Amino acid sequence: MNLPLSDVHISKLNKAKNFADPEDEQRSHQIRKAILEAGNQLRERHPWLVQYQDQIGLSILGTAITGIIFNITQYARGKMAWYVAIPLSAFWMSILHELEHDLIHQMYYRKNKKINDAMLAAVYAFRPSTVNPWIRREVHLHHHKSSGTKTDLEERGINNGDKWGLKRLIMTGDNMLAVYLRPITMMKTTNRYIHAQKNLSKTEKLKLKAKLSASYAPFGHIHYALWHSFLLISVAKLAMKAFGIAQPKNSLWKFIDRSTKFYAVSIAAPNFLRTLSLHFTSSNMHYYGDVEDGNVVQQCQIWTDWRMKPLQAFCFNFAGTHAIHHFVVRDPFYIRQAIAEDCYPIMKENGVRFNDFGTFKRANRRF
Repeated sequence: MNLPLSDVHISKLNKAKNFADPEDEQRSHQIRKAILEAGNQLRERHPWLVQYQDQIGLSILGTAITGIIFNITQYARGKMAWYVAIPLSAFWMSILHELEHDLIHQMYYRKNKKINDAMLAAVYAFRPSTVNPWIRREVHLHHHKSSGTKTDLEERGINNGDKWGLKRLIMTGDNMLAVYLRPITMMKTTNRYIHAQKNLSKTEKLKLKAKLSASYAPFGHIHYALWHSFLLISVAKLAMKAFGIAQPKNSLWKFIDRSTKFYAVSIAAPNFLRTLSLHFTSSNMHYYGDVEDGNVVQQCQIWTDWRMKPLQAFCFNFAGTHAIHHFVVRDPFYIRQAIAEDCYPIMKENGVRFNDFGTFKRANRRF
């Protein structure tokens, strides 16, 4: 079976690593073998999963976008309350995130770049709070190569390694604040990531730095300007009500109030809920700071605890399946979900941790 190009690339990189713990190298091999076998058995029972993988991805994209547009339309017509529209759209957007992740690994239309790019663009359009997916692709592949180390820009970007407190909680749901509130940290991590790209010339590294600095331009900046404007207006309205001050009645105030509220319910708030759920789980089920470079056994834990189900609902059980992806990149997100229960015993037997909530006190350290 042909593997995505990124899977071949990551496999070669991990094989080239020299594990300080040779037992972990053997454990990693056993886990990977079991996951591949579980995936192969599922495909043998349902060959259409292989035959129509591209079409499945496209169908998921169409279904999720249709669901979001339906929610927006119903809210605009006054037939769906905001507190219903937001979580429903967040659910569909969480599926779009999983789809984007698969597209980054070229799991759909790998041989047709135009369709792959079109699907990425469609996913990006409904998740403008995120990093440009074409820029994220290289950062994410490096995450697989050196997950949990000082050069892991992707995980550091979502607060992995920070002590838990109010500041981290605020940054967990807001990508822009995660940059603005830690400018020196993000600058140092970006420089480490760039320095780790040994195959680039000095000029290419300068170009990479410029590209990374534009990761949220322009859509991310527009998105957060509207979202933060809505939050500030909401706070101002509450303050005016508390102090008995009448709201401005001019047309400009009314237009800004209505438009930012509509955008918040349609796109921004669902993305905030999705991002908060995803980053809370991702930044805590990934270990950071004392992980052996390339040691996949040490990189992730798995959450199956029932108390995390509400968060898992808005990130498609990310913390229950993402560790599988670190061992085997090949499988789309819905296949990882289907084989997860079959993979858990061999993973636990070979050192992958389950429900290690002590990571909150250890600032994501494994030990």
